[in-house]
Amino acid sequence: LKLRSLLRRGQVERELDDEMQFHLEQLTEEGIARGLAPAEARTTALRTMGGLSQHKEEARDMWGLRWFTDFADDVQFAFRSLRRTPGLALFVILALALGIGMTAASYSMLDALVFRPYPVPHPGNVLTLVSTSHESAFEGFSYREYLDIRDASHSYTGVVASGTVAAVGFSSDPKVTPRVKGGMLVSGNYFKVLDVEPRLGRGFRADEDQVPGRDAVVVLAWEFWKQEFASDPSVVGRSVRLNGREFTVIGVAPQSFPGLFIFSRNDFFIPLAMARLFAANPQQDFLESRDARVLTLRARLNAHTTLVQARNELAAIANGFKLANPQLYRDRGASVHTQFEMRTQAEEKNWKFGLIFTVLGLSTLLVACTNVAGLLLSRARARTREIAVRLALGAGRERLVRFLMAESLILAGLGGLVGIALGYVAIHFLRKFSIPTDLPISVPFRMDTRVLLACVAMAIFSAVLCGLAPAFQSTRTDVATGLRSADVDPPGKRGMWGRNALVVAQVAMSLMLLTASFLMARSFQSSVEQATGFVKDHMLMARFDPRLLQYDASRTQQFYEQLSQRLRGTPGVVGVALTQNPPLGLDTFESLTFVPDGYDLPRDRENVKSSMDMIDEGYFTTLGIALTHGRGFTASDNANAPRVAIVNEQFAKHYWPGGIAVGKIIRLERRGGTPVEIVGIARTIKYSQTVEKPLDFVYLPLAQRPQARMVVMLRSAGDPLQLVQPLKEVLRSLDPNLPIVEMRSYENLIRYSTVEGPAVAVRL
Repeated sequence: LKLRSLLRRGQVERELDDEMQFHLEQLTEEGIARGLAPAEARTTALRTMGGLSQHKEEARDMWGLRWFTDFADDVQFAFRSLRRTPGLALFVILALALGIGMTAASYSMLDALVFRPYPVPHPGNVLTLVSTSHESAFEGFSYREYLDIRDASHSYTGVVASGTVAAVGFSSDPKVTPRVKGGMLVSGNYFKVLDVEPRLGRGFRADEDQVPGRDAVVVLAWEFWKQEFASDPSVVGRSVRLNGREFTVIGVAPQSFPGLFIFSRNDFFIPLAMARLFAANPQQDFLESRDARVLTLRARLNAHTTLVQARNELAAIANGFKLANPQLYRDRGASVHTQFEMRTQAEEKNWKFGLIFTVLGLSTLLVACTNVAGLLLSRARARTREIAVRLALGAGRERLVRFLMAESLILAGLGGLVGIALGYVAIHFLRKFSIPTDLPISVPFRMDTRVLLACVAMAIFSAVLCGLAPAFQSTRTDVATGLRSADVDPPGKRGMWGRNALVVAQVAMSLMLLTASFLMARSFQSSVEQATGFVKDHMLMARFDPRLLQYDASRTQQFYEQLSQRLRGTPGVVGVALTQNPPLGLDTFESLTFVPDGYDLPRDRENVKSSMDMIDEGYFTTLGIALTHGRGFTASDNANAPRVAIVNEQFAKHYWPGGIAVGKIIRLERRGGTPVEIVGIARTIKYSQTVEKPLDFVYLPLAQRPQARMVVMLRSAGDPLQLVQPLKEVLRSLDPNLPIVEMRSYENLIRYSTVEGPAVAVRL
């Protein structure tokens, strides 16, 4: 009966009417049989039954769905009532939609940056292992450290290691010039421990990650397989060329597993044993050096092990490292963190932006709610007589509150639907934001189930916040006074405090939003104005990586020397420079570990670190960075000459305040290490971002510290894009098969760093 009363309400009501009429007719016939007139008999029957409406209400109460039918009636009446005030309803819906849409877009950012779990089964059990030092509490491990931790740990079902997404030369045909794709080195147990089943083929076996350089196998990412091989299932077993060497495709990862990074997406997975083919620093043995801490370690926690036990175990292992090698591990430790802790670390800035935008979105929603609440309060005054009549007819105040809340729920529901559409548009706008890089990058913001549930929660919250105060104030109407007048305010100051509070809240929240917008715009303006200190226009940048064709170290150095020499003689080229990472570029600067002579280090430290860059002798002239003291690098600063360096003004003030840093010595790695003489001091500029504080920086000559992946900076007298074709011709004369990893106007890169990136936040 309860189910029928819900699904076939009209039929059940008709049956109830028929039943009531049947009993009424029976009693009427009995009265007529006793000699009463028909009219008198019907009146007596009605008096005996006590009223048909009361019996119907009792029957509906027995069905147990009275609350639902009342709610359905309230919704139906609310729709009719709102149709009489379409302007008010439209304004309320749009105001709530704006607040909900803004909050949905910002929450999608926060969800992707903080709350979204790893795309693996049982993601809550996946933890991240980090190395700690004085410089940072979230550092990676070396390959040798990974092996020791993997073999000594008992708190996990397995420990996996992975590198970052790096540029790899890919070609499916040996005759085709390789293209740059994103590859990631992973341990052999990567897919097994993460419980990821490949869509095609298989993952790595344990033995395929034991012998360096032996097993050239690769697992493709699903998106890469779809784009490059048109989802061909026969790709398993085929050969592809990575950095000039043939690799056998053994599997394709599932679509649900794009990787564990937030923004980076890799095109394929490569065993760690093949690391020497993809090493960024050819001078460092990645598989043997315990200083090459570039691996991220993750582990799946055992079912009967707690997080505290896992942390204690890793701390004991790190202490063992310190006992075995106190010189290398003097200030080092290790810790275990959850996904939430890793994403909300103090050094990470992305989640802070997501949190700020979410707070601003909620503030916009609160302003909208205060506006709507004020309108509904005003509307409640116009309905004073209606509410008084309902109270006079016996309606309870609780019942009237539910009735009035139904209107707020309808408005909030419609506002939520429109808000979801606005949020989808805003998220689509965010996803169109492109980062100038050739590596696979994706913006992870999307309107998924989690964001939709948040929108539903915000709609309900808006309904309660907007409708509760007007509903309570309406039901406090004095019946007698309300029946006499249709526009009555409660007497005294008590009737005004609610509206005054709404006005104060609205003004306060609006001022907060205006202040935040003003500060963000000023920060944006300051960011643009502070992007000075070097030449930005009339510059063309091109990135090369000869490892894509298996160049060795000597051949790589010869290539860059010949490239620079020929470009300097090219018409239209005013200056040529080589750098590992140009100022305000997207790559992270490497760190130099050193000990300055004559500087007293803290007792708990044996060395310090500074950001550094490898450059050639034309760098400062081409980029227009002034040298305040000393000299620049020359051709004589080669591998056979004494080691030299140039530091910035901030570095000189830090370690030799009040003195001249030129002629001072810094020693690499430790006291007694390789001496490096400071031969010049350069002006301090902006290196990673325009809002950074002045930081220490060291320049080293490329000839004394060769690198494979370098950027050529070409300065032109006119449009820098006119140098694209001459650059390609010079490159073709040196090696027609070597690809250009990245090429663009340097001004465009600076515009992204200083204008387009911050402009997204300003537009939102």
